Order: sequence, then C-alpha cells, then structure tokens
Amino acid sequence: MKTSKPFLWSERIRAKQSVYRFGGVWAQAMLIAIPWINALILLLALFVASNRIAITAGVVFELPTAPLQEGSQDGLTVLMFSVSRETQAGEETLVFFDDERYLIQDEEQCARLANRISGSLSIERQQDVLLLADKRVPHGDVMQFVNIARKAGAKRINVAEKPE
Repeated sequence: MKTSKPFLWSERIRAKQSVYRFGGVWAQAMLIAIPWINALILLLALFVASNRIAITAGVVFELPTAPLQEGSQDGLTVLMFSVSRETQAGEETLVFFDDERYLIQDEEQCARLANRISGSLSIERQQDVLLLADKRVPHGDVMQFVNIARKAGAKRINVAEKPE
C-alpha cells in the first residue's frame, strides 16, 4: 500500500505564486521601484510648480554691474517728503508737483495728481518722471507714487534721493 503524502496548504500556495509572477528578478525589482519613482517625480513637479506659483507683487530691479550713473535728462520733476503732524496718522507724505501740494494718503488728491501728471506728460515729448524723495519717506508711499505715475502714462520713473 502506498502512503500518500500529507496535504500542505503552504506548498499549494507556493505552487500558485509562480502563475502571478512577471518576468525575472529584474522585473520584480522594477515593479517594486516604480511607485517610489512616481512619488519622487510628483514631488519634484510640485516643488518646481510651487516656485512659479508663489509670486509676490512688486517691482523687480535689475541692477547694473557698472557704477550707477543712470538718470533722466529732461522730464517732469516731483518732490516727495515726509512731515510729522499731530494727527491720527502721525506722519504724512507730501508730494509737490507743478507748485501744488498733494497728500499721498488722500485718494482724491492722488486722483488729481494722476490727472495733472497725465496732462503734463501729454505736453512733454519725453515720458520720464524724476522723483526726488527724502530719506524719511516710507517705501510704500514711493511705490504708491510710482503706480500713480505709471497709470498716468509715465514710461520711465527715475527715483533719486533728494539732495540736502
């Protein structure tokens, strides 16, 4: 009489595993590595895209490599300085253009300044504006004037420090 070998489930499972295997050892290694490669490519794409998406509004200055000797020859001249007042704001920025005073914090006066600059630029041949600002003028006020002058039609704005 023949003795039969006892039935082992582990042997049957091992026998069925070969049916689901694809290729040799190198193919198995690739199947294991592909999800990791996909994850790395996705992280790289997100890193590159996030640098391009995060844009902060502002003005980009491309500085010359030679000593700074630029400037505008002719054009409109605007004087800007900060004064201390006993008001809620504390300090106000005044802009002088064509013998008139404008308060940069007042929207109505900024609109009049823009109209005045626009009218003067239409008369002038050059579209340049020279802004002489005091050292104490806040950067935000200078940028607000630059935006006003740009909307009024100025092509170039030369920002310089007001001589003492």
